[in-house]
Amino acid sequence: MASRLVVGGIAAIGCLGAAATARADGGIWPRTPALWPDDTPCMTVVDRSQSAVLQFTYRLDHEDTYVEPEELPGSRRHQFVGLCRVDPYWWLPTWISQADVAAWNAWEVGLDESPMVVDPEDVLETSSEYGDCFARITADDARRPITFAAADEAVTWDTTGLPAGGYVIRGYTWHPPFNAWSRPRVVHVVDGPDPATAPPAAALALTDDFFFADEGLTMTGCARAEPGSTLRAYWADHPQDGVSYEWNGFVEQPLVGETFALTFLPPPEALEKTVLLRVDVTDPQQRTFSAHSDLLVTVLPGQQPDCYNSFLSCMDSETGASPTTGDDSGAQPTSTGAGDSAGGQTGEPAGGCGCATAANGGGWALAGLLALMRRRRLRGLTGGAEK
Repeated sequence: MASRLVVGGIAAIGCLGAAATARADGGIWPRTPALWPDDTPCMTVVDRSQSAVLQFTYRLDHEDTYVEPEELPGSRRHQFVGLCRVDPYWWLPTWISQADVAAWNAWEVGLDESPMVVDPEDVLETSSEYGDCFARITADDARRPITFAAADEAVTWDTTGLPAGGYVIRGYTWHPPFNAWSRPRVVHVVDGPDPATAPPAAALALTDDFFFADEGLTMTGCARAEPGSTLRAYWADHPQDGVSYEWNGFVEQPLVGETFALTFLPPPEALEKTVLLRVDVTDPQQRTFSAHSDLLVTVLPGQQPDCYNSFLSCMDSETGASPTTGDDSGAQPTSTGAGDSAGGQTGEPAGGCGCATAANGGGWALAGLLALMRRRRLRGLTGGAEK
């Protein structure tokens, strides 16, 4: 399937201006996501033997109501959709319906602009991946204004008639032409207390987007499935071609209870790379639900002082920052480009020290990593609290 990778797990929110035109048609403005409250549980259960209706609220960082004169009237609104499966590392279709595409194109033609040619795969209704796997929570003609008052008003989802099992709720920002999706929330729709009556569901609850190789990463989350179910965890290298990647299993164990903690001890080939993470829960009936981290996670070298300082020296050789003072105020991020390893060294096995090049994963984002290094300095090498 030809798909596009989502960097950071959230579809282009806040950075769409780079791909936009200079017209005031909404392209130059960042998209405003719908955010989940801080106390949102790992998973929400809808037991239809009690009630088929789920009500939930969301939050905003700010209101977003001013529509530029050349934007489509009714733009800048929120909608919610439930999907029976989703991999957050890949783009969901940009459009919900062909009617939305037609409305946008009619508006563009009225402004003497050329209509867009939209691939059916980029429309949720006609997508081969998701066309049979979604349910509108908010109707297209009932999209909500991006206001605090609207966010405080509960969204109602009637799950009557949906197959039991795991679903992922995604917020959708209707702000054409670059409509955007926000972060996922997992819901388990069941028809009674017997877990065998519904396929499983699971969610990962990672909060850190980096870890040190010799410490490992504890992947926490929740899962609901009938007794005898199994957890399997996988990692994948962030793809350099932007299209394909391969999952590598690293742990398998029985599901006990409704929470889990799995340890990822990265193999040598994962060191100094940005990786994708996934956990599958499979029940005895061979029904599987896949939970993905909505973060891309960077595997940093080991925490030992010598190794840490060695890595700083590697980074400083790229940016010109001082490893002794931490003064990187004049540093500019640089990259040799994917696949260009001229003059570079290869990474050493997990827990060792080495310099990474763009060829070691291409996802270093040097400026961001230097910020992480500064954070590590603040924490100290003796386990002190971050200040």
